[in-house]
Amino acid sequence: MATNHKSSLAAVFDVIRCESNTLYLQKKFLDHRIYTVAILLLLIPLGFTEGLFDYKNQPTVEDKLFYLRLYLFFLIIPAISVYKTKSYKIATVIITLTTAVIAFHAIKTAEILGEEALHTVTTVAIFPFLIFFILISLSVYIQITFLVLAFLFVTYFKLEPSTNDVLHHTYFQIAFQYSLAALFAMLIFSWSYYRRYCLELALEKGSKTDALTGVANRRHFDSVLKAEVNRNARSGSNCALILLDIDHFKRINDSYGHPTGDRVICCLADTCVSLSREIDLVARLGGEEFAIILPDTKIEDAKNLAERIRLHVENIEVKSDSGEHVKWTISLGISAMHASQQSKKTNKCSVETLIQHADTALYEAKNSGRNRTVLYEQS
Repeated sequence: MATNHKSSLAAVFDVIRCESNTLYLQKKFLDHRIYTVAILLLLIPLGFTEGLFDYKNQPTVEDKLFYLRLYLFFLIIPAISVYKTKSYKIATVIITLTTAVIAFHAIKTAEILGEEALHTVTTVAIFPFLIFFILISLSVYIQITFLVLAFLFVTYFKLEPSTNDVLHHTYFQIAFQYSLAALFAMLIFSWSYYRRYCLELALEKGSKTDALTGVANRRHFDSVLKAEVNRNARSGSNCALILLDIDHFKRINDSYGHPTGDRVICCLADTCVSLSREIDLVARLGGEEFAIILPDTKIEDAKNLAERIRLHVENIEVKSDSGEHVKWTISLGISAMHASQQSKKTNKCSVETLIQHADTALYEAKNSGRNRTVLYEQS
């Protein structure tokens, strides 16, 4: 019970941190900007629908309201801008300014109609939720700030010098109740989106990660290697690939059991990650075979890393379930895409050839006695 309480409390603090995190807010905006656009565009026909009632109920001020409602067409501009921009910061400026303009428009309309008009009562009631829907793609802190400002305005602003105190008190009650409900909706939505965000991250990580070792899986490896080869083909820089395999792995499984074999695999994955750079990608291709992608790396530097990994593994012992100390070795094959090759159209190094060359070198390492590193020699 105490663990669940701490976990829930930690999640709340995570939401608080995320709602001020630029990357989190960027994704939140991109996921929900279409709702903001829809609300802004919907306000245009809604405003003119109200105009039909103005014509019937307030004929003396209908002309003033008609021209005032024409300004609603300007909402098309921020709606299109929000839809097209991909920057959260730019969108924040556009949406907050638009919300302020909408509030000013509602105030001017209320001044013309009077504080007893149905439009004024309706605006006081729905504006808290309007703030929530317009600002739904922004930080909950911005939503709450606008909600508080709107509530304070209703509380302290009087449309006429001779304001009816009873009516003003009624507006205060309406604004308080609906603002509280809108605040609850904001917090619930913020929590709900945070849970969705965490789930998406977990799914994304699961689709890219090998379940046993925690390093990249074959699918993510293929994607990254393709992107790296394309990048290097454009920039003309170097790229190296290391393929490595545990020697006599079947013998380890047969002699000590599959749990011990799994520990050996995990130990190799940890070794590769700890000795590699942050920009390198360690991946498990399947079984006991691993790969390391080394961006902006010459084949000689890749060999140095491969040798460090090989020598480190030589000194590692893994305990079996029966307590025996298991020693093991690895073989490594290396290929590289050289900067000098990129100018030769007839000698482009594709993803397939890069893997094939490293695989050829790995087989040579296996056939020449194992526990060694072999470079693929260009013919």
